Amino acid sequence: MAFLIVPVNANAHAGVVATSPTQDQVVNSMPSTISITFSEELLTIANQEVNTLSLTAFDGPPVELSEVTISGSSLSARIPSGEYAPGIYEVVYRIVSADGHKVSDSFTFALNVPAPVAELDDGESGNGVIPAPIAGAIAIVVALGGYLALRASKRKQ
Repeated sequence: MAFLIVPVNANAHAGVVATSPTQDQVVNSMPSTISITFSEELLTIANQEVNTLSLTAFDGPPVELSEVTISGSSLSARIPSGEYAPGIYEVVYRIVSADGHKVSDSFTFALNVPAPVAELDDGESGNGVIPAPIAGAIAIVVALGGYLALRASKRKQ
């Protein structure tokens, strides 16, 4: 019995290992830095901005970050000291790992307010009946799908 061993390359993208602040963390004062550590080294090209990091208050202006730094698998930036309004802040990042994979995503944290939590259904918002506009849209999609399937089967004949 012979076994064939074939090398397999992993095609995984860089993943987030840690963030500071963490997702949905509630902080009492604005942190002095934002940092994200990834599972792979980040690509750097002299005089080109291939890895970016931004901070924005929901319903507010962006926060100007300074000293954006890439060190191996970490991306970080300094947040200027100052007065920041309480609220939810979003960190958006775009990176290119050393193997060329692009990854972009975001996370949020809260400054002096509870982190957003999905509201639970109290059981009183519906009675299990699909609203008429949604039922109508479903009927149109089903009818169109049936028409296209019938048309495709006639072409095969």
